[in-house]
Amino acid sequence: MARSAPDSDIAPRTPRRFAVPQRGSSLAGKAYWAMVKQVAVMAAVIDAGYVVLFWWLGSGPLAIINLISIAMYVGAYQLVTMRRNTAAVTLIWLEVMLHAALGSLLIGWDSGFHYYLLLFIPTIVVANTRGYAVPLVLTLLAYYLGLRAVCDWLGPLTPLSPISLKWVNALHVALVFGMLSALAAFYRRTVLTAEDRLRKQATLDPLTGLNNRRHFETLATHVLARSQRDGTPVTLLLCDVDHFKRVNDERGHAVGDEVLMAIARMLGQNLRDGDVVARWGGEEFVALMPASPLDKACATAERIRAAVQATPLEVDATPLALTLSFGVAQVHGVQDLHAAIARADKALYDAKNAGRNRVSAAQEPTPAEIMPSQAAALA
Repeated sequence: MARSAPDSDIAPRTPRRFAVPQRGSSLAGKAYWAMVKQVAVMAAVIDAGYVVLFWWLGSGPLAIINLISIAMYVGAYQLVTMRRNTAAVTLIWLEVMLHAALGSLLIGWDSGFHYYLLLFIPTIVVANTRGYAVPLVLTLLAYYLGLRAVCDWLGPLTPLSPISLKWVNALHVALVFGMLSALAAFYRRTVLTAEDRLRKQATLDPLTGLNNRRHFETLATHVLARSQRDGTPVTLLLCDVDHFKRVNDERGHAVGDEVLMAIARMLGQNLRDGDVVARWGGEEFVALMPASPLDKACATAERIRAAVQATPLEVDATPLALTLSFGVAQVHGVQDLHAAIARADKALYDAKNAGRNRVSAAQEPTPAEIMPSQAAALA
């Protein structure tokens, strides 16, 4: 919407680029290391229970092994906290692989100690930032099958009674099911969080939190299609912060950003929940008002204009007077949206030329200026 203007604050301008922080792998990485810390805590608690269990079952070596495991998990937790992540993961891998091997060798493969090796599979895949997932999983599979072969060959070195072995196996099955469920829930929360962030980045203006231009057009299409079915009028407001370039030049871009956020809040407070509000670009904002005739929309714009004028923005304990200029246009269906924006833009230009800080209504288009399908609706 380029338009000529009598002074610099309404001249064509290029909005400043907003640097969106790169997420992607960093989000997955944070989730992964948070998950590692949770695993360390869960494993240490489980091993504490095992100390009591195996001492009661008369397997002193396994009780001692679990005490050592607790110390290793505490160390891994501390290493992650200190961001020594490679050392932490190495310690956890070492603990699980040795614990699974020693437990299986001491009381037999049927004890189920080997189930804990399976917990590595989802963590390997999630942490696959360098393409090592397949060789690591294959290495784990080879270790798993090798341990099974050794256990079958040697048999249990310090066997438990058959009933005790069944209880230990059942406990391992239950714990592994619980830990896999907890990990799956953690991954699900991570995915939902990532989806929510991506949705906001795709649909919202990062500074003001309003809809961005693309999402506004999508929402406006739905609103206008519904209004065509209902036969209700829809009006569009286009507003611009007066002398915004002067604010940026004299007070700095940080103050300019505060101005834009304040205007966004003011629009949100004075428009209805069903109105579609967006940052259109730079210091321009747009609102689509369903079930609102032109005179009612002009009255709303006038109320917002007066509220902005009466509410200076406090910047470093100094009031900064702000004003808005408005262009208002009726929208005659989906096909008329862009033409209506152009009419509102011209009306806004007229408001600027007339002295700013005012509301200007656009002229209604002639039937010939509207798409044929929309001309029938006006007749």
